[in-house]
Amino acid sequence: MNSKLLRIPILALLMAGMAAGVLAQQGRGCVNDRYGNPQCPPPGGRCLADINGEIRCSPPGGGILLDRYRMPVCGPGQCMADRNGDIVCSKTRRGSAATNINGDVVCTGGCIAASAAACAVPVK
Repeated sequence: MNSKLLRIPILALLMAGMAAGVLAQQGRGCVNDRYGNPQCPPPGGRCLADINGEIRCSPPGGGILLDRYRMPVCGPGQCMADRNGDIVCSKTRRGSAATNINGDVVCTGGCIAASAAACAVPVK
């Protein structure tokens, strides 16, 4: 049998396996850093890249958004920007946040200001 014919199915299987790995990482909310390496959040978290390409992730069940300076800020629950552009998050882990008719953010368990210190370094 021709060895070229055997190489094609093997190559196809290898490529399919690599694609499945990439899709699995994307399904976990992984983000590629500026070097192309996937950076993954903790379970129940989400990652974003800052203006410099550095990756930061929300805590498990927490929220993450980019502030007006394109830097990630996090909180224990869902985060939203208020009418002034300030990011606030629910004080409750996995808590919800929404804006009212006046543009104020209301949160499950109350709101707190989002902070960069509340963000986590991604899991490698």
